[in-house]
Formats: sequence, C-alpha cells, structure tokens
Amino acid sequence: MNINESDIIPEIDKEGYREIYILGILTFLLMFSVTLIYPVMEDFVMERFDVTSVAETSLFVSVNLAAYVIFSLIWGSTSDKLGKRKIFIVTGFLGNSLLMFSLTLAPTMSALLALRFIEGAFTVMAFSLIMTSVLDLVKKTQYGKGMGILGMGMALGNAMGAPFGGKIGSIDPLYPLYFGSVLLLLGALIAALMLKERKLDSRPTSFIDSLMLLKEEKRIFIPYAFSFVERFTVGFFVGVFPLMLAINYGMGPGTIGMYMAAFLIPFALLQYPFGVISDKIGRVPPLVVGSVLYSIIVISVGFTAPPLLVLIMVIGGVAGALMYPPSAALAGDFADPAKRGTAMGGFNLFGSLGFAIGPFIGGLIADSYGFHVSFAAAGLAVFLVALIFLPVLISVSRNK
Repeated sequence: MNINESDIIPEIDKEGYREIYILGILTFLLMFSVTLIYPVMEDFVMERFDVTSVAETSLFVSVNLAAYVIFSLIWGSTSDKLGKRKIFIVTGFLGNSLLMFSLTLAPTMSALLALRFIEGAFTVMAFSLIMTSVLDLVKKTQYGKGMGILGMGMALGNAMGAPFGGKIGSIDPLYPLYFGSVLLLLGALIAALMLKERKLDSRPTSFIDSLMLLKEEKRIFIPYAFSFVERFTVGFFVGVFPLMLAINYGMGPGTIGMYMAAFLIPFALLQYPFGVISDKIGRVPPLVVGSVLYSIIVISVGFTAPPLLVLIMVIGGVAGALMYPPSAALAGDFADPAKRGTAMGGFNLFGSLGFAIGPFIGGLIADSYGFHVSFAAAGLAVFLVALIFLPVLISVSRNK
C-alpha cells in the first residue's frame, strides 16, 4: 500500500532539486559547525576543567547525543502532526547557534554538560526535519539519491570541520565554538529565506497516531539497527580516536583533524553515487557488503600505527559510504507517507543512541583494556548486526 501511495508523488522538478541542494548545504553547515570542536577536546575539556579520564571527557559527546535520543521522535512526530518542516529547521539552527556560544561561558564541567544537552535538542530538531524534507520532495525510487545528497553534505561538513577546527583550535580552543556559532546563524538565515513550507498531502490524526508507525511497520527497525551500530562506531571515532592519536602518538589538534578527514572525505564524496546505486540495485547489497567491510576496518584501527593508519581510515570511509544512504533510504521505504517525520525521527533516535553511548563505552573499554580492544569491540558490533539481520534483509530484497 505504501508503495502505491508514494508513486503518486510527481517527478521532482527543477525547483524541487534546488531545494534538495539547499537542504544539502544546510546539512553541511550544521555538521561542519558541530564537528569543529572534536579535535580540540583535550584542550577544551580535559585541560580547561582538569579532567583526567577518557570516559569522563567522552561525556562531552555523549550528553549531546543523549538529547538526540530523547527529542528525535518528539520533533519528528510533532512535525507530522502540524504538517510543517521549515519552522523546525530554522528554530533548530537558531537555538544551536546560541547554545554553542554559551559553551564558551560554562564555568564548570557540570554546566558545560548541561548546555551540551540543550544544544543537542536543537541540533537534532534541524537535522531530523532536514532529512524528512527530502522524503517530502522525492519519489520512493529516488530516496537513495536524495539521502546521498544529504549524506554528502553531512560527511563533507564533518570532513572539513574536523581539520579546520583543529587548525583554529591550535590558536585558541574557543575559536571553533565562536566560528561555529556564526555559521549556524548563517544556516538559520538561509533556511528562513530559501526553504518553502510545503503543504503535506496527508497528516496523522494525532501525535500518538504518528508514533504508531513504529508498531504498524516492524520492518523499519532493520534500518534503525544499522543506524544504531553505524553511529555507535562513529562515536568511537569522534570521542575515542582523537584521544588515541593524542595519547599514543603525541599528535596535536591539526594532525588529528587530518586523520579524521582521511575517513570523512571518501565517506562524503561517495555518498551520492552509492545512494544512486542503491536506487538501481536495491538497498540490501550495498548495505551488507559495506557493513562487513566496515567491521573489518574498524577492528583494524586499534592495531594499525601511523602512517599506515591513514590508508585504513580511507578504506573505512569508503565502506561507511556504502552503508549510510541505503540504510536511510530503507527507513523512508518503510514509512507511511503521513508519518515520514516519525520515521526519520526514529532513524535518528537509534543512530543518536549509538552515537551517545559509543564514546562513553569506547572510553570505558580504552581505560580498562586499551584502545586496540576498544575498536575491536566496535567492529565486532557492526559485524554482529549485519549477521543477525542478514536473513531478514534477504527476504526484504526478494519481496521487493
């Protein structure tokens, strides 16, 4: 039934493509801004607040993503009920800008973590509704392409934000936050001026009705599981990986940012072509192949020293790009057209849950057993999810 409903959506026109590219630019600005701080976590968090534990430092990432978990479905379902997307995107950018600046004024570690939590609520408001807006604009047969454009913006923002944050953070660890706050204001302005508040053809009757999607369509938990484990490992890369490079190899912020970019640049550039491929051959083949390859690479990170580690990171970026567009598009495939906000909110909820606990669990394992065991655990988690859901994915592929 859902397939027939989605087929009545007209072919995307030039104006629609223009808006998708704007959404891609907004995703870039959002991810660039929130990634700026990661290469200087040692200076901004550990030294500034006299923190000695890797796990405690990783809370700076985890509390931010905990807000993603709590608010993803709330924003998505509320948006479905109101039939609006633009106002959530604009508000998300404005709130994120204000909260990012406030981090520079935090007097204690507790205050810093509280502000990071609130900041996360605004970040996921913007991001979830950007993703949902893409599904509003394109046919189901183009979900991979749409998510590829969005994924490219996301990954390019991450790829460029990390090294740039490392460079300006080498001057002063507060500079990445000042700069990010300004960029987020720019994003709010672009969204306000260039996005349209489109009328949705169908809406749920209530907030609860929107949430019922999760009960009505059990298959949607397949892409949710992959979202969880993929973001879980990314949490290791943003929370544990920079500390591993700083502690084990004595790298500074600038070099750390470049190593992160080695993963993020191929991850970014391949999002669109892999998204298009998933539209043509189906979601399952690239998702399974990418997951297995990605699991092997993540395990290798903890056992590979520089400079060979650069090559491992590049291959990891390729494998990650195979996973993300088909998993996000699969969530759209299974969604009731009236409940797309809820569908993508759930996708972000599970992804954010993985991202929230990833840095902290990775830090705990690293504190107790070393960085190599930490990344081995992350890679095995990816492999297990792929193995568990392989029979279901094969069934989905055959039925399609």
